[in-house]
Amino acid sequence: MPRIKVSSPDQFLFSMERSVGISDVNYAKHLDSVAMVNILHEARLQFLASLGFTESNIYGLGMVVTDLAVDYRSESFANDRLIVDVGVSKFNRYGFDIGMQVTNSALEALVCIAKMGVVFFDFDRHKIAQVPPAFKALLGQPESHAA
Repeated sequence: MPRIKVSSPDQFLFSMERSVGISDVNYAKHLDSVAMVNILHEARLQFLASLGFTESNIYGLGMVVTDLAVDYRSESFANDRLIVDVGVSKFNRYGFDIGMQVTNSALEALVCIAKMGVVFFDFDRHKIAQVPPAFKALLGQPESHAA
């Protein structure tokens, strides 16, 4: 069966540290895949907070996750310290990809590489919205003139 291919962004803009808690491990005594998804979600929210935003208010718009891919590479266990590096890529009219790389700091081992596709959303109108130009500028992305 073919595996998904997830690549890291060219540059990381934010880093978060998180311990693996007892409730994050499964019956095999390693970090559970669902717990990793929650850690990745937390990293996205902390990345937005570092820019002064919440997922419900980015220049008046919200952010919705449209897809998520995780390529698991190694195990982690309770009390391991994880470093989650976050970057952005593949901007389009309505959103972009948030790329993440999770490393076990004690072992200096890559735990996973992940990609979240996100779009901007106007919750009042219940419609997808274009990426705010000020947001792109804040992240050093060129303004596109494509329709």
